[in-house]
Amino acid sequence: MLIIPEMKNTLSNFFDPIQQTKYIGSENYRKVAYYLEALQALSKLYNLSFYIVDYYKKSFYYVSPNPLFLSGYTQEEVLNLGFDFYPLCVPPDDLELLYVLNEAGFDFFYKLPVARRDKAMISYDFRLKHKDNGSLIMINHKLSPLALTDEGNIWMAICLVTLSARIEPGDVHIIMRDDNTRYNLNPEEKKFEPAKYKKLTGREKEILKCIATGNNTYSIAGKLGIAESTVKNHKTNIFQKLNVNSSAEAVFFAINHSLI
Repeated sequence: MLIIPEMKNTLSNFFDPIQQTKYIGSENYRKVAYYLEALQALSKLYNLSFYIVDYYKKSFYYVSPNPLFLSGYTQEEVLNLGFDFYPLCVPPDDLELLYVLNEAGFDFFYKLPVARRDKAMISYDFRLKHKDNGSLIMINHKLSPLALTDEGNIWMAICLVTLSARIEPGDVHIIMRDDNTRYNLNPEEKKFEPAKYKKLTGREKEILKCIATGNNTYSIAGKLGIAESTVKNHKTNIFQKLNVNSSAEAVFFAINHSLI
């Protein structure tokens, strides 16, 4: 039997920032079932880990069986736990981060025109703790609306779960997929602000393109006819300008901002 420790206001911390929908009929749930069938097929094909949040019922609508997200629990146990899963498996500091980004994220969401709300994608990194041995892994969540009500309120959202290469929790940002703009979380102000980054030089863009196509430092140096140390210096400058910590993050950022 699962023993759930007391965690004051777990549901309210996650759901109070959301404008509640009065009624979602069974016919609408039947429509969403078609999404789920397609997502389950993709999950099997690519071994993806994802879950679907039902903001109307304040629970998980679906959790994939991939163990990455489950922290030692079964698929059924996580579904039954719902959002009580988080105080069980997320360290307190990381849990507080989730509360802050949730509040700020929905404030951002409701300020968007209704027509743009389904274009928002939020990404963030935090730690999960295994229920048996207490081991921690850093994961990344990318969450985006899956279904909105006719009024533009959030009903369901899908979240893709992957391992993160980051050392520290955070890197909370929203990307608007219609124009590739990025907004970073200001945790002190509890709001998202437009991302600021310095422009890349022509050579830095050239090197970033090489990184994106799988070239390492040695091969980039050979392609461009420069020293490996020069490539490393350019990479350092790229990371600093884009405020990222790895080549993967730099490429992801550059693609989403049409820099390469």
